[in-house]
Amino acid sequence: MTAADPTHRPHRGLAAAFALCAVATATLLANHPGGGGGSFADSLKAEARNQLSDAIVHGGFIVTLCVLIVCFVLWSRLLGSARVAVVVGMVAFCVGCGGLIASMILDGFVSPALAVRFVGTDSPGNLAMARTLLVFCGTSIRFLMSLGIAFQSVAMLSWSSVLLTRSGGRGRAVGIFGSVCAVLLIVALLAAPAKLTTHVLLAGIGVQVVWYLGLAGLLCASHKRLQEEALPRTAEGV
Repeated sequence: MTAADPTHRPHRGLAAAFALCAVATATLLANHPGGGGGSFADSLKAEARNQLSDAIVHGGFIVTLCVLIVCFVLWSRLLGSARVAVVVGMVAFCVGCGGLIASMILDGFVSPALAVRFVGTDSPGNLAMARTLLVFCGTSIRFLMSLGIAFQSVAMLSWSSVLLTRSGGRGRAVGIFGSVCAVLLIVALLAAPAKLTTHVLLAGIGVQVVWYLGLAGLLCASHKRLQEEALPRTAEGV
């Protein structure tokens, strides 16, 4: 009997990678340290106290984003890397990852390090400096996260448009979900008041988790179909 077609393996492995990235993203988001309430001094103490957990969670996000870049390079090859929509999706996703990774570095490493540096000071001048630096970091984080989610939404829209034009059934459903959610996220990021930006960003990450799971399911279905198509060829080789 002939060996199984090795072209089946990338579909199964890529499906597992997307599913693991989705689970990792959801888990890290659920364990994100909350900000401290009360006065600025209380917030500073909470930020310093959470330095290790901040580093683990945000470091995990950075690793997950790097793995996702690899996954989407392989995904783009499956869709057809010469397609304009696929190239746009890959470039937009990488730019979005760059913005998100920069925000993760500031949020998970720079801000806690500043808090540790200033948490024990009683000098009004040092406290004012700490407040200024942390406000700058917070503003940069919100801007970079919005930029990152916006570009990743463009990528999701671009890749979903390919699924809409060349897939049927399950693939079209994933394409419709990705297209609709991507458009809504882009509009929300542009139109939402500043007070709602955090909620929009969290919703964007949640939508991405669901879309990654949809891609994993689509690849699993493709793997199963390829196996079924290979059965007659395998029987001929007996």
